[in-house]
Amino acid sequence: MRTLTNGRPGACRLGISLYPEFASREENFDYLRRAASHGFDVLFLALLGVEGTYEEIVERYRPYTRLAHELGFEIFCDVNPMVLKRLGVGISMFQGGIDLTFFKELGIDAMRLDLGMSDLEEAELAKNADGIKICINGATVTDHVGALLSCGAPREALVGCHNYYPHRYTGVSLDYFMRGTEYWAKRGMRLQAFVSSGAPNAFGPWPVTEGLPTLEMHRDLPIEVQVKHFAMMGCVTDILVGNCFATEEELAAMERANSDRVRFTTRLVGGLPEDMERRLGMDLSVRGDCTGGYMVRTLESRMDPAPVEPFNTVDIERGDVIIDNRLYGQYAGEVQIALAPMKNSGKTNVVGHIDEREHVLLDYLAGGTRFAFDIME
Repeated sequence: MRTLTNGRPGACRLGISLYPEFASREENFDYLRRAASHGFDVLFLALLGVEGTYEEIVERYRPYTRLAHELGFEIFCDVNPMVLKRLGVGISMFQGGIDLTFFKELGIDAMRLDLGMSDLEEAELAKNADGIKICINGATVTDHVGALLSCGAPREALVGCHNYYPHRYTGVSLDYFMRGTEYWAKRGMRLQAFVSSGAPNAFGPWPVTEGLPTLEMHRDLPIEVQVKHFAMMGCVTDILVGNCFATEEELAAMERANSDRVRFTTRLVGGLPEDMERRLGMDLSVRGDCTGGYMVRTLESRMDPAPVEPFNTVDIERGDVIIDNRLYGQYAGEVQIALAPMKNSGKTNVVGHIDEREHVLLDYLAGGTRFAFDIME
């Protein structure tokens, strides 16, 4: 597996999507307010399939952008050539000139392109006097963003965005995702990706409603695990919910997961002594020399002088939470996470197990990463 980051998570910007053609204004307004209350500040507003004249669309959508701005959202909008042509909006320097009046009147901060324009045209578009950012495909395996920068596009005006995929098994693989992402990551530029709500009635802009993730591997994962994965990869700056409406519980879980401390959902073994459970509640971080591939070691856990007696010294599996006992001498009390199966010599206590759906996160635990265990009852 290819990684581009040091594995240390940091807070990303969180966002939601709205499809005003498929829900009432009251439902959309409520969703905006609920998301804002959880610290979300990016809005993806889809204009695909929008009906009406130029004036009707501005009048109908302006209340959404006005409320979103009042709540502190930055607004991205998705359009296609058919809509622009029908509205008489020109964004080609070679075909009628660049006119972004429509987007300015609509209250849009960034326009997402999927229009087949040339590199030169997109670069010129990024220089627009209205300050509207240009959002381009972040998944291309050629250095498209490099070409735009070479054509003079201001880097602060460019945002990359991965696609989302409603059809099961059509989402991108992790390897493909990283191939497209590396051009943005190596320049430290802004890049967006989508996670998917698991709400039974969640929908997107098409009749197919099998989730809306960027990564196929995320499709059936809890939304907070999807967020943790992107945050730990360290190459995505904005994490947006592709479908709507995410539940209140999902919004809260995303807010909690979007942290500089990874929280692993963990089930403890039965009868665990209180002193070992207390040790799991410490503020832990990964040692910088954990390079052997067998375990993640921690710095702080051995500072507790309380003796650790042998307990549940069964063989060790990936995802086990383990503590060396007094038979390991100076290592006694060290909290570790197993990355691979290991034989147990009797000197290590198996005290819990991280949820298997979060095992993908273990590969990103680099030195210095802060983490905690969320204990399941």
